[in-house]
Amino acid sequence: MESVKTILFGKSVFLLTGVKTANGAKKRDRAFEVEHPDKLLEAARRNPDAVAFGYVSGSWVAAA
Repeated sequence: MESVKTILFGKSVFLLTGVKTANGAKKRDRAFEVEHPDKLLEAARRNPDAVAFGYVSGSWVAAA
């Protein structure tokens, strides 16, 4: 399983699911699209101590 590491509110977190390669980009280019980024930011605000998030059944949840 491949995950993506990104920065949310100044903190490094992993996105375990809910991320796909951007249209026309190759994996090595590191261009990704995030499913519902607004919901991801909301989940990160609710769970400030989380270090990983996953996209499950239409919403982002803290995974670790």
